[in-house]
Amino acid sequence: MKKIKLIAFSLIIHFAFVQCETKQEVITYEVTPEFAEKIDKPEVHFIVDIPKQLKLEKPVEGKKGYSYGMIQEVNKDSIVTEMFSFGYITMDGMSLEKDGQAFMKQIRDMLKSGGYEIEEDTMGMLQFDGEKYLSLQAIGTMKEGLSDLFVGRYFFNVIAKPNPHGNTHIIMLMAARDDQVKIYEDFKDKLAISTVWKTFEYLR
Repeated sequence: MKKIKLIAFSLIIHFAFVQCETKQEVITYEVTPEFAEKIDKPEVHFIVDIPKQLKLEKPVEGKKGYSYGMIQEVNKDSIVTEMFSFGYITMDGMSLEKDGQAFMKQIRDMLKSGGYEIEEDTMGMLQFDGEKYLSLQAIGTMKEGLSDLFVGRYFFNVIAKPNPHGNTHIIMLMAARDDQVKIYEDFKDKLAISTVWKTFEYLR
């Protein structure tokens, strides 16, 4: 059996943040195959709109990174309230739906090892925004004193977005504190990062 190429991405600590702006404009972020090669990532091509008040942390050529980009919202106390990360999984001759669940288990284990006390988690082909996706839905509380940036109870909505143009699929890690979100469906249209979810599009 061919191996699943799994590339994890950093979830929990050592992010840089800026204060949120008040503008509601969006910026367009595009990852091209050429850019992916420069940052030593598998070939993929996508475009997305990001609310301008959020911080976009782009990969830097020549600097080790674990995703195609990270988006954060922080409150006045510099605590992360929302996050969206573009991780990835490359499947060679295997099915994302049938064989990708091991990757979701790795993400759950990374949350635990990063200090989150997981009170519930569900993974598999889960319903979100009218479709079924390979997903991990979890709720976890960051243990006190382990992080100055992530404090409190968070919902995690992790979705493998199938790529119709290649075998590298974007893993969308969405996270929000429980004072921002009450149910997983809130990620689709109740948050600042919902714009990212709604406008994401693969290109050839």
